[in-house]
Amino acid sequence: MDAQVWRDIEALKASAAVELEKLQIECREGASNTIQAAFAAIPEDIDRSALPIDTLNELLDTIEQRLNQIGVWRDKAPKPVEELPHLSDPDRKAREVIDVYISHREETGVNRPEAMAEFIRESAYSWVNRLFTLRCMEARSIIDEVILQKEVYGNRSLVHHRFARKNPEACAGEDDGLFAVLFSVFTERAKELPFVFDTYSPAVCLRPSVPAIKRCIALLSGTASGKNQDPAADEIFEAPYALGWTYQFWNTEEKDRVFERLRAIKGFKIAGNDIISVTQLYTEPYMVKFLVQNSLGALWMGMHTESKLLSGWDYYVSFADRAACKKRPLKEITFFDPACGSGHFLVEAFDLLYEMYLEEGELTSPDEIAASILNHNLFGADIDERAVQITRAVLLMRAKEKAPGLLGTSLQQFQENIIAANIHLPESRDHLKQFLNRYPGDRPLAGAIEEVFDGLRNVQEIGTLAQIEEPIEKELKAIKRKSESWQKSGRQQTLFAEMRTDFQGELPLEMESFEKWQTTVIDRLRSHFDSEAKSADPLQAFFGREAAKGISLFNLLSRRYDVVATNPPYMVSKNMGPELKRYVENRYSPGKRDLYAAFILRCLEMTAPSGKLAMVTQQSWMFLRSYVEMRAVDEDKLKDLGTGSFKGLLRDTTIETLAHLGPGAFAEISGEVVNIVLFTLAKAVPSTEHRLTVFRLIGPKSPQEKDRLLRESIKAGD
Repeated sequence: MDAQVWRDIEALKASAAVELEKLQIECREGASNTIQAAFAAIPEDIDRSALPIDTLNELLDTIEQRLNQIGVWRDKAPKPVEELPHLSDPDRKAREVIDVYISHREETGVNRPEAMAEFIRESAYSWVNRLFTLRCMEARSIIDEVILQKEVYGNRSLVHHRFARKNPEACAGEDDGLFAVLFSVFTERAKELPFVFDTYSPAVCLRPSVPAIKRCIALLSGTASGKNQDPAADEIFEAPYALGWTYQFWNTEEKDRVFERLRAIKGFKIAGNDIISVTQLYTEPYMVKFLVQNSLGALWMGMHTESKLLSGWDYYVSFADRAACKKRPLKEITFFDPACGSGHFLVEAFDLLYEMYLEEGELTSPDEIAASILNHNLFGADIDERAVQITRAVLLMRAKEKAPGLLGTSLQQFQENIIAANIHLPESRDHLKQFLNRYPGDRPLAGAIEEVFDGLRNVQEIGTLAQIEEPIEKELKAIKRKSESWQKSGRQQTLFAEMRTDFQGELPLEMESFEKWQTTVIDRLRSHFDSEAKSADPLQAFFGREAAKGISLFNLLSRRYDVVATNPPYMVSKNMGPELKRYVENRYSPGKRDLYAAFILRCLEMTAPSGKLAMVTQQSWMFLRSYVEMRAVDEDKLKDLGTGSFKGLLRDTTIETLAHLGPGAFAEISGEVVNIVLFTLAKAVPSTEHRLTVFRLIGPKSPQEKDRLLRESIKAGD
């Protein structure tokens, strides 16, 4: 069977609309998996030497030093606060929060040194993300200058200059009032981007040293420069993917350290936070455009065959064999990236959706269109909270560029649409019991909350592969049935006596939509956990913050999306930690050989019937014997499969376009290390007449050449 499937795929390739001759091009010299090589991903018109990536190292060093100053160390017990009379009020508060943070992480099974390392990392990245985001926003004229220093303002920023004129006494200290300015701006920006600028976040409770924060701002201002770098200019921060580039570069050193341990330590497995750095890979812009235009764009063209938008889509394959789509309001179309990184797919989708709204004509105001896209159309998740912060920031900046008058108060749902899956819930259920004592009306939902918590165990490793929807929905349906039974019996009391005015008293006896009922329940729980997150009690706040994230993630994973598009993480099974490996083997057996293959199966689950799936993956699923059941289950085994069981991509889906890129598709990876394929498919059984469109581009050795030939081939086929 495996040989037959292989021949089938080869036959499909042979009959493809376009097949390019192999080209022999010399490999780029000196390419390596380093920060310098990664700069090749930046367009030629950007000064690639000027990104101030040293800011992260500046803050990583100072955060640990500051922890020591307040009596906290990695390798020994903390010094009692009573023995530290020199601590300032902000440092005392920070010490309280950090002690609770370490305690909370220990409750989740993490030892103290690891918890300390996590805090240092999260704190440094949070500070850097905030400063970088502000710099990008001011470079695009979205906000007044907070970071950029100018001589005319006494080497302060415009906002700092204004503050100093009004509050000269606040600028008399060592920091020149800088922290007062920053926290004031954080509070204001949190109205639009609470996940990025959250004033309750423990990650920024400890202030970096004054010299370090001033050095970082000087690097971002261009008044100072890093080692072997030119000063940063506005053009760097105006670039669409500036935040994404810096995020990728910062991950490079971490990735190198993990792979060095993998080579040097026998039996070493990649688990925990290490998964984040080793599975991050910058997605080339041409890959993103090809996949988004041939999934979201194809959906639009299937609904609006007369649309003129395709004239501006260089990567859209108009001659691909696709089924027509039922016309629906654009507001109902959903696009999800379950491994969103720094948001490249979502930003591209935003741009296409904006054009679509203008053509649809139902909304005409830029503010209304931008708000609708962020609130209703775009969804994303990632196991790295830093990446999610960046994704939210770049999406808001893109929206503000299109709609300068857009108000943060109109984006309430947006905050729940992009979620970090690095959820750390305590193993003990004591916190949940205390929560239910404070919110007795939620006690009937205890079983559902327990299912959420159980399903999210190890989610910081498993991410959106976690299949938590089914058991939770089963529990919620049981609760609803019991509630309806009580109503039908005519009894006055209800299962949710204290929630009657919220939703129970309004439920009809015959619930026509469980989904609406579930949404109401989930919104209520999330609201209560959000309130917990703002508690003055740090331990209560930690629990509330993580539980709220868990509820939001469940809500995200329980939906089915019209388009799912992503560049999934890559990791062979032999390198997986035990928890991740066990989960993948048990839940995604046909794709257990590599994390990317498991993600193909998971993404297919989250795609709505007849919806589109678009992915950049390794090519191995097309050829290797170990992926035979990923391609097509043998006919002899079909009769043993239950209803709804996965039968293989060639049986269950209609692959519409496929670009076989092979090696050299990524600028930051040289040689034959990663062999890539881009594909888009419809979640529908293929017809016997279906014709797959394939672009065979394994010959070109650079991403620039592959990009050029892909566009030329598409144009030639029109």
